[in-house]
Amino acid sequence: MFQSAKLKLTAWYLLIIMSVTISFSAFVYFGVKNVAQRALEVQSVRIERHFMNFKLNGIVERPFPRFDEDALNEISRKTLIILSVINAVILIGAGTLGYLLAGYTLKPIELMITKQKRFISDAAHELKTPLTAMKTDLEVSLRNKDLNINEAKKSMGSAVEEIDKLYYFSNKLLKQSKYQNGFTNEKMEKTDLDKLLINVISKMEKLSEEKHIRIISKLIQVKINAHKESLEQVFNNLIENAIKFSKPEQNIEVNLYTSEGYAKIEIIDYGIGIGDNDLPYIFEPFYQADKSRSKEIHKGYGLGLAISKEIVEKHGGTIEVQSKINEETKFTIKLPLR
Repeated sequence: MFQSAKLKLTAWYLLIIMSVTISFSAFVYFGVKNVAQRALEVQSVRIERHFMNFKLNGIVERPFPRFDEDALNEISRKTLIILSVINAVILIGAGTLGYLLAGYTLKPIELMITKQKRFISDAAHELKTPLTAMKTDLEVSLRNKDLNINEAKKSMGSAVEEIDKLYYFSNKLLKQSKYQNGFTNEKMEKTDLDKLLINVISKMEKLSEEKHIRIISKLIQVKINAHKESLEQVFNNLIENAIKFSKPEQNIEVNLYTSEGYAKIEIIDYGIGIGDNDLPYIFEPFYQADKSRSKEIHKGYGLGLAISKEIVEKHGGTIEVQSKINEETKFTIKLPLR
């Protein structure tokens, strides 16, 4: 589809460019021809005046024709050749550049549609799993003629669990949509990043203690203009992931400092790491790196990092990740000091 659109766009570029250049060439050609004709006529008149004293049989004859037709034809021919070469060069050059430009123009649209298709496919898959489980459980219960109250309650309880999953999933999708649209309805205010991080770390202490993990923080006082609630969600996501994928008895580092007009937050864990094949896609919706290296099963929809990236970018910042398998993973957030 995009190859066809690319060729059509290139054809339109060429049509416009060649229409302009051929029109210009026609103007130049007829202009040169008219100027050359007038010049030759003037030249002929001058020569004619020079030889006005020549007489033959009592009649003054023109020693030369009005102007030299061969010279005019030669000028026209050479002008036409030069203009043809120029148009051919323009055609080849414009066609090549037009094709490249069409590809460059359509690339973001192609990526957007590809992501949208993958998003719909992944979302449908995530929705299908709990719905299938709920449908199967309810059908089994309905077919059971000897179903008692306890079994019915168990079936209903299972259905409620699946509904909770759908509710959690839909909330995640709504949050991502909200942050993609920015903070137009949200108030940006002066926020103490150090206090915000301390608050998040304190909330994560229970989860980290279960795995005997310590969170070591090195924070300086930093204030920025931000949406506090959304940034808190970013730090929650990253620190929670660091705990989940860290090995027991390891430390997690949370650093806050300023550099080159930015507040920089580093969250470092020494856990299972992220493979090189996964790193380019880690912030895409529903993408989850291979968990086969981990002995635990980590539940989630792969939306946390995608949402975090949206939030950080809406604040005018960036988020990056560096990782080595079974060594360390470092997320770095840069937020402008304003």
